[in-house]
Amino acid sequence: MRAFVISWAVLLAACATPASRPAMGKVSDLSRVDGPARFCEHRVPEQVCTIHHPELAARFQAVGDWCPEHGVPESQCFQCHPELTFEAIPPLPDRADVALVVRQGEDLPSLEEHAAAGRVTVFDFYADWCAACREVELHLAKRLNARGDADVAVRKLNVVDWDTPVAKRYLAGVKGLPYVVVYGRDGKKVRSIEGLDLPALDRAIAEGAAR
Repeated sequence: MRAFVISWAVLLAACATPASRPAMGKVSDLSRVDGPARFCEHRVPEQVCTIHHPELAARFQAVGDWCPEHGVPESQCFQCHPELTFEAIPPLPDRADVALVVRQGEDLPSLEEHAAAGRVTVFDFYADWCAACREVELHLAKRLNARGDADVAVRKLNVVDWDTPVAKRYLAGVKGLPYVVVYGRDGKKVRSIEGLDLPALDRAIAEGAAR
């Protein structure tokens, strides 16, 4: 077994609406390992593997992170999520402008009021059960670190589910998460991006920076 440093489970499949998404548990951070970890034969960190440690199953089930079909946490189920990987989300630099503006699906009448003046602002609509939303988070964190993007701000909106006030206001007609809205440095909307399309996100950020 190989040693790794792991801080978050990242799933790469897009998260569709409840109408088209199979019944699944949510992806919690209980599979997160903040220090050195060793993968077991089930391809997950051994210390959080519920097959090796069945006593941990109740903790995952209590927060809804459970795949009843396969009897493992949703955040560890390779049968439902064959592209499941574990990769560290790097700590953000002190200069990073990242804020959680919607915590539990409450309404947010205006995105513009939360755009950072003189910066490209990425409004990241996500939910805890959305696997691919973690990939957007990882991508933005890497960008903020590697590129030193002092001109990019991130505003996170936890929609919780499709019936919350913020979801009803902004996600009507949206087929699935992730969903991001990018505003340019001029404070005007560049475009919205539905689904996991990281190249499109980068292009929108570049377009917004040129304004």
